[in-house]
Parts: sequence; C-alpha cells; structure tokens
Amino acid sequence: MFSSKVGQLLAVAVFAATVAGTAQAQNARDGFWFSGGLGYGTLGCNDCSGRTGSISGNLSLGGTISPRFLLGAGASGWTKSEQGATLTVGLVDARVRFYPQTHGGFFVTGGVGLGTVTGEISGFGSHTETGLGMLLGMGWDIRVAKNVSMTPFWNGYAMQNNNTDANVGQVGLAVTLH
Repeated sequence: MFSSKVGQLLAVAVFAATVAGTAQAQNARDGFWFSGGLGYGTLGCNDCSGRTGSISGNLSLGGTISPRFLLGAGASGWTKSEQGATLTVGLVDARVRFYPQTHGGFFVTGGVGLGTVTGEISGFGSHTETGLGMLLGMGWDIRVAKNVSMTPFWNGYAMQNNNTDANVGQVGLAVTLH
C-alpha cells in the first residue's frame, strides 16, 4: 500500500513539474550545482529471498565541467526501522552526470565510493560493514525556474565486501539548483 501511494505521489509531482517546466526554457548548465531528493527504495542482497521497501534519499553537488558533464560528490541512503531494529544502507561517492544534449534535461549518472550496511538493535548496539560501492542512475531535470529544476530520478547502488553485500533501487523526486 505504501509503495502505491508513493508511486501516485511521484506521478502527480512529475506531471505538475512537466506542466510547469514547459513554460521554462532549458538553459545550458554552468557553475555550481546541488540536487537533493527523497523517494522510495527497495533493498536486496545476493542471498536474500526477496526485497524490502522503505524511505530512501539522495544528495549530490559539484561543479560543471561543460554543459554536458557535471562532476561532484554524492550520498545515497536507505533505512528501515521495525520492532526496535534499524537497518541502513548508504553510499558516499565521487559522481559524474552526463547530459546527452546540451540543452536537454535527461541525464545518466554514475559514481564509485564507500558503501556501508549498518544494523542496530535498540539496547544491544550496532554493527557496520563497509566496502566498495557503486551507483548507476538516470534522471530528468524539468526546469520550473531559471536555475531550479524538479528532477525525477532512478538510482541503483550497491556495496560489497567479504562479509556482506547489499543493493538498493530507488525512485524519487529531487530539487536541483543549477
């Protein structure tokens, strides 16, 4: 039920942003940029029998190399709490965005960095595993003002070490400042 409500909310937000964005011309990108958003993500692993969903978020910022290439840093996270236990999966990475068209809003993104999986049980403490993490994603900047876009996005990120692995697929809506 929660995932269908999130899907409906995202669909309405994307539609509203699209209508608003048609009034704004897509300017070329330059200078500093920032993007932050929330959404819904599902967690899985190699030995898991299924996926579990919960809240997920994404932040990224950096500088513009050219109107088609942006370079920066990002952080993605997923967390779920249930009956005094919390599981969190995160990634901090160096990130690049590539826009196939100079004045278009569609982009693909990728990053490499440090991934973590943290389990915490109330009253018993927590344990964190770290390892190599990677992110692949895509999105669409829909201009709603001169330097502001609503950005629906999908990211897939994962981390792995010798003890554990985790992967998250997230869909969300961000605000991007150019």
